[in-house]
Amino acid sequence: MNRLLSLATALALHAAIATPAALAQTSVKLNLVPLPSTRQQVDLTMDTRMNMSMRLPADAPEQARAEAEQLKAAMPLTMTMAMRQTLSTSAKAADGGYTLDAEMATLKTEMRNASGQLQPLPPPMTFRFNARLKDDQFEQIDMQLPATAASQALSKELQEQLFNQSFDWMRKFNGVTLKVGESIEVPVEMNLPMGASKQLGKVVGRYTLTGVRQGVASFDVAVTMAMDVALPVSAPASAAATSAAASSATEATAPAPAASAPAEVKGSMTATGSGKMDVRLADRLMLRSTMSMTMGMDMAGPQGKLLRMDTQMNMASTGKALPAVKKKVEKVTPAKPASKS
Repeated sequence: MNRLLSLATALALHAAIATPAALAQTSVKLNLVPLPSTRQQVDLTMDTRMNMSMRLPADAPEQARAEAEQLKAAMPLTMTMAMRQTLSTSAKAADGGYTLDAEMATLKTEMRNASGQLQPLPPPMTFRFNARLKDDQFEQIDMQLPATAASQALSKELQEQLFNQSFDWMRKFNGVTLKVGESIEVPVEMNLPMGASKQLGKVVGRYTLTGVRQGVASFDVAVTMAMDVALPVSAPASAAATSAAASSATEATAPAPAASAPAEVKGSMTATGSGKMDVRLADRLMLRSTMSMTMGMDMAGPQGKLLRMDTQMNMASTGKALPAVKKKVEKVTPAKPASKS
C-alpha cells in the first residue's frame, strides 16, 4: 500500500505549474497534470530508522517476555531504499486527449538490525498504470499491480477507488493561483477497505510558494497524517498480522511475538513531515525535493500486548527530462531482379 501511495506521491510531485509570463516572478497557476509528448524520470532515495518495542501485561508468560527482549535487542532497524519512477505521455489526439504510462520500480532495498545483520525483505516490486487524459482530467485508468495475494484480492472497482483517492489532491490543486508567500492546504481522505481490513485516515499537505527564479517555482512543504487500521486475523496468524501491519507502515517486516488465539489487530498512526520542492515551470518537472518525516504507530494485539513503533524517514528525489523516443525506420530491402530463365 505504501509503495502505491509512494507512486501516487511521486507522480504528483511532477507538479505542473503553468503561469503567464507577466506573473512569472510573483505568482503561479497550479496544474498537476503531465503535459502531452513528455518523458521524465525521477529517482528517489529513502533512509529509515525504526525502533520497535513490545509492552506486555503483568501476567505475560515467560516466552512472551523472552520474545519482547529479543525484539528489543534487534533495534534499531535501518533501511535504505532506491526507487525510480518514469512516465511518458503521447501526443494529443484529434479530440485533445492523450495517454499516460507510468512505472515505479524498486532499484535497491536493504534492511539491517542493530548488529548490522541483513534482514529478510519481500522481493522488489514494480507498479505500473496507464490512463487517458483530456482537459486536465483522468478519464480511463488501468492499474497493473504486482502479482501478490494482496493485489489479487483487489477488485477492479477497488483499484480505481485507490487510484482516485491517491490522486484526489492533484485535482484539488488544478486552477489554484498562488502568490509568493501564499499557501494552499490540501486534505485527502483515505478510506480504503482492503479485503477484511480497513484503513481510515487523512493526509493534509500544505504548500507555501517561497519564490520563482529562472522559471523554477520553490515551495516549503508540510505534511500531517493520521490513520487507523483494523485487521482481523485467526490463529496462529496474529503475530504475522502484527508484523504485516508494521510492514505497511515501514515498508519492511519485523519479528513479532506469537499468539495462539483468534484476534483483531488494531492500530493507529500519526506522522508529521517537512521539506522543500522545486518545480520547473516549462515542462512541469519536479527537479528536486526533500522530506523528513517522523511517524509513531501503536498496534494493539491479543492478550494485552501492545507493539510500539517510532520511525524517522528522510527522503530525497531528483528529476530530469528524457529525450523523445526515436521512431524506428524499417529498412526496405530491394527485391532481386527476376532471372532470365
